[in-house]
Amino acid sequence: MTAKSREQSKAVVILGEDDNDRKSISILLAALRRDISRADHAPLRKPMALVRNVPPSRLPKHADRVAVLLRAVAVRKPIRCVLMHEDADDVEPAHEKLIAKIEDCYRSLPWPVHAVVPAWEIEAWWFLFPQAVQQTRSTWRSLGQYAGRDVGQIRNAKQELQRALRPSGAKPTFQSYTEADSVLIAEKIVATGALSRPPAAKSRSWQTFVDTVAAL
Repeated sequence: MTAKSREQSKAVVILGEDDNDRKSISILLAALRRDISRADHAPLRKPMALVRNVPPSRLPKHADRVAVLLRAVAVRKPIRCVLMHEDADDVEPAHEKLIAKIEDCYRSLPWPVHAVVPAWEIEAWWFLFPQAVQQTRSTWRSLGQYAGRDVGQIRNAKQELQRALRPSGAKPTFQSYTEADSVLIAEKIVATGALSRPPAAKSRSWQTFVDTVAAL
């Protein structure tokens, strides 16, 4: 086995706020890094690794609890790196401060830790791919009005996305965006080849994610 194949056989552990986020990140990771097998993705439902609201004095114990579970993963399969997702819940450049806090918190772990921090939420990233989003559900309205905008400045991105996709005069049976649709949107972004084209809008937190994945 070559050094490259040994590296590829290691697990990329994905921690996130919920299953939809973890699955979406895994889908995007697989498309951006086709050299990393989906079999090597290891999304974990626990531990909750969120640190944004954790006081500095509690961060070491927080990191210790996460380390225990990661070591259990490493017993089954060597870990290549850990992706830790947490929403910034604020506009850019708030993601930069949270990325630093996450990576500092887990710096003592024996594996590289890379923070995945969308601003405001992962829904802000979907504004970058309006065609893929509209194709996810035929009843959704176009996001074309966001073209060229800095979507990292959208507050309450999830609610904004729900409003933007709802056509005027929508019937009560209209299927609005839900968090579970993130997985479908991520799949559609990949299927339509949107990742190979420049995004329709701007987001520094998205570009940070792309750069992070490229460097794994």
